[in-house]
Amino acid sequence: MIDAGATTAEQLKQFADRMENLLNEIDGLKNDLKDLKGEAKSAGFNIRALDRLVAIRRKDSADAETELLNDLLLYAHHTGTHLDLAVPETAEEAA
Repeated sequence: MIDAGATTAEQLKQFADRMENLLNEIDGLKNDLKDLKGEAKSAGFNIRALDRLVAIRRKDSADAETELLNDLLLYAHHTGTHLDLAVPETAEEAA
């Protein structure tokens, strides 16, 4: 917290110190993330797919569902897979 009785120069120094500490923490977290991705890659996982999975999981559920459906449609189009909808049979049709 910034001291209310501090001079302008002291406040500026405190802000600069806090900003520097936060940037150092961010750099450390970036290094941790890089190490984690390296571990996942060495375990045989596709890092781009993992990044995509995390991006989808971080979105809210409505956005994630829309994104998943879009990805499914793109995959089906790219692979030539048919996405026929299975409609449940009624009792009359089954007889």
